[in-house]
Amino acid sequence: MKLVSRRISIAAGALLLAGFGTSAIAGDIMVPMEGKSVLVDQIKANGEMRVGVAIAPPWLGQDPNTGQYFGAAFEIGQRIAMELGVDITAVSSGWDVIIAGIQGNQFELAIAPLFATEKRRKVVDFVNWTEAGTCYIVLQDSPIMTYEDMNQPGVRIGTYTGTGTEHGIVDKYTEATIDSIVQQVSGAHRIEDVLTGRIDVAPIDDALAFVMAAEYPEIRIIPESPEHCINNSDIPFPIGMAFNYGDPEFKSMLEAIVADMQDQIAASMVKYSDPQYIKQ
Repeated sequence: MKLVSRRISIAAGALLLAGFGTSAIAGDIMVPMEGKSVLVDQIKANGEMRVGVAIAPPWLGQDPNTGQYFGAAFEIGQRIAMELGVDITAVSSGWDVIIAGIQGNQFELAIAPLFATEKRRKVVDFVNWTEAGTCYIVLQDSPIMTYEDMNQPGVRIGTYTGTGTEHGIVDKYTEATIDSIVQQVSGAHRIEDVLTGRIDVAPIDDALAFVMAAEYPEIRIIPESPEHCINNSDIPFPIGMAFNYGDPEFKSMLEAIVADMQDQIAASMVKYSDPQYIKQ
């Protein structure tokens, strides 16, 4: 498993007021008291919260010059660490091993924007904070025009191993040939494979449709256009952060933080959907 750690100090001195029952109060967020949450106890004992990250703009990106992460997913992670009064340590992981990283205690929480697929929900718990679907890229002269055209013998759909997108495509496009490879930790899309004819179709997150269509005039978006696809994207999934089952107090705290951050999440999604961030 390829994992790269980066500690990022944050202003973590959130004021915790002693309370009765199961939690202490940090602002409007209920932080589980000692002995009530295995993950919270572990995080506080270590003085850091290790979070699994994988690049997927606009939800989570990384500045190539500074190495700093940005996007709503990381802002949520920072807020959780602040409420717990600890630093946040980003552990870079591939999509094909990130669930194993949770199960193997490589990090307490995967904040990478994970599609909450049925397959993943069988083995790890989720707190979701947005949703998205899939668009597809084909060459301009491709005979593939619709989703139905994709589900034909001989059509090669390129996917990345272990991603939520791949899970959905494998389940839906049973007649097509799935060409699966491991994605780079830094994030990538299989545009070059379409341009060179190695595959016929490459999926992209729907938020990227306008950027990809503008950047690559050789390609066409399925179905119909970027505008249509974003409003009618394929295989929609909720997106969330994942952690091991069996910690309801930790989950309740995460749900409260996500609810409290809705305005910030919405603003962050607008900001980081700008091409200057998508193309980094």
